[in-house]
Amino acid sequence: MFFKTKVSLLISAVLANQAFAESHTTEEPMVPAETMTIVGSEFAHYKNDTNNTAMRMEMTQLETPGQITVIDSSMFEEQGASSLGEVLEYESSVTTGNTKGHNIEYFTMRGFDVGSGSGIMRDGHQLWSYYPQPTELLERVEVLKGPSSLLYGQSEPGGLINMVTKKPTSETQLILRQDIGSNDKSKTMIDLSGSLNEDQSLRARTILVKDSYSSWREYADGSNPQTERMIGALMVDYDINEKAMLSLHYDYFDYDGDVDTGSYIVDGKPVAGSKYIWDADWANTDIKVQNYGFDLLLSPSYDTNIKTGYNAQRYERDYRYTWTNFSNYEENGTVTLTPGEQYDEWNHDTAYVDLTHNFDLVGTENTLLIGANYLRYSFDRINHTGDVVSASVGESVDFPESLNTSIRASSYDLWGTYIQNLTKFNDQWHLLVGVRYDEKHDDITESQVSPKAGIIYHPSDNSSIYVQYSESFIPQGEVGTSYINEGEKLDAELGKSYEVGTKWELFDRRLFLTGALFETTLSNIQLSVENPDNADEDILTQDGEQVHRGAEFAAQGLVSSKLSLSGSATYLDAEITNSASYEGNVPANTPEFSASIWSNYKLRDDTNLNLGVVHVGSRYGDSGNTFKKDAYTRIDTGISYTQKYNDLNIVARFNIENLFDTDYLDGGGNTRSTQLGGEDVDIGEGRNYMASIQFEY
Repeated sequence: MFFKTKVSLLISAVLANQAFAESHTTEEPMVPAETMTIVGSEFAHYKNDTNNTAMRMEMTQLETPGQITVIDSSMFEEQGASSLGEVLEYESSVTTGNTKGHNIEYFTMRGFDVGSGSGIMRDGHQLWSYYPQPTELLERVEVLKGPSSLLYGQSEPGGLINMVTKKPTSETQLILRQDIGSNDKSKTMIDLSGSLNEDQSLRARTILVKDSYSSWREYADGSNPQTERMIGALMVDYDINEKAMLSLHYDYFDYDGDVDTGSYIVDGKPVAGSKYIWDADWANTDIKVQNYGFDLLLSPSYDTNIKTGYNAQRYERDYRYTWTNFSNYEENGTVTLTPGEQYDEWNHDTAYVDLTHNFDLVGTENTLLIGANYLRYSFDRINHTGDVVSASVGESVDFPESLNTSIRASSYDLWGTYIQNLTKFNDQWHLLVGVRYDEKHDDITESQVSPKAGIIYHPSDNSSIYVQYSESFIPQGEVGTSYINEGEKLDAELGKSYEVGTKWELFDRRLFLTGALFETTLSNIQLSVENPDNADEDILTQDGEQVHRGAEFAAQGLVSSKLSLSGSATYLDAEITNSASYEGNVPANTPEFSASIWSNYKLRDDTNLNLGVVHVGSRYGDSGNTFKKDAYTRIDTGISYTQKYNDLNIVARFNIENLFDTDYLDGGGNTRSTQLGGEDVDIGEGRNYMASIQFEY
């Protein structure tokens, strides 16, 4: 009933919008075209006419079935965002999990987890994302919503996130930026790009970043966590000839950060205060990541393109930790800590080849994509665990002198082939069909066929209505070390989704509006269940399903010659079904309603004002629905001033996050029946500021 009712409402809205669009096209433009000129970073408009993720090729937004949000670097700069998680705060379909504990950013999209190695991509390559993804290397972020296994293999039904990196430029470009801010924030960035020869066939770009900051939260001894980041990247493009281009890339990421796994929440409040960190002051994560590889583009004819590429990722982590158990806290005011240190290595090798061909057949225009991709994954861990110790609030613990050692390793190969065709019967009606075959090889072989189909109708040249069906496939491997059934083989998670939506370009195509209704079902989901014989132990099961029904709306672009915005709203009706332990529960960190908007208002030719609002509805902190996090609304603001001197632009910015110092609980959450509250919950930071100066030549 929900879905049918929402579909009828959407169709009514579409018809009303169509009538408006047809009448509007006969009117004079709102603003003369020449007043809309955008120079450098003076005035961002946020609207992106194309994307590269939804169909593995550049396509216009109106030709793409499904919802995809493109967030460009102008928003990164205005907000002062340094990580992917900070960027996605302004995408309402995405919510964050615990982001501080292991210095990893966790996300959910449309209420489903977005997994490392499957749901996070960079330039179309699946990425092992167990570190805060730096924005300094990115041109834009494309958020593709709904199952996407057809073109990318293993991926979650909520969607995937593709980070598109910066590319070398033909003209010389130099950007110097210095940021300072709250919590001893200091970041320096150098971005140099240009041609290396006279005919501009060889181009290169290098980016260097040094960043350091502390935290507003405190350990038992009163000290604050410290973090340092260093980034180095080199990208090279070479035009072999008019029909071939080779791209090479290398980047290095060094991250040294102290650990903060979040707070213990009882009755909606953090025990021991919002600043208190339960981890030991020596808990630390040292991460080193290298990515290197190539992409080759061949264009043998006007109608045919061949693309192939490879990326190698080498990830090393030295992680000192204290696992905290709050089961005894209510009884005697103490917690038990399991200290230790683990050394992790992940190797992620990805490769792909795509053939795209345009052709006519029986009066129709067709775009055919045939391709294959490959993933090689390996993981090694040496874990040293100390004896369990007890501690009270304000008591520090030492790193253990003796440790017990365990070793773990795993690997697998995953490859898939796919075919997709977009048929244009006429200007109004388009049909997209595709199918994929996947195989995963480790100790056993798993396989899956994933289809996708979509119909697109264009009521006018500035609009589209679509209906689509898609599936997802996620191999699960085996149960991890945190559970007593460690080592058991897990079945693949399977997702199926039905979606209807519409897209419109209004105000002389300056404003892009989208809306969608969807229903997505995920089966074989992983649920943590307490061991009936020991409440401090957990068993990982695959009982039940998640069924998510929802509606989305988004707007990006220019509202007037002075005002641009990027906003979205998401409604979700999500529940776990067919589960004895969690029947009818709402998945963790899944708000029923969330919304956000970021705007840029041009006060003068050289001065812009930014205003942002993020609203996240109330949501449960765990799948057991034992504790809830209240809804909150956070307001951010900023101002920028640009001064020009011939070819030099100087941009000064000042940003305030959480302008009204709102208290709120952010991502994360976990519970045990022996506890009254939820653990590992991030506390939202209070009012903080950042100032920056940027030189662009």
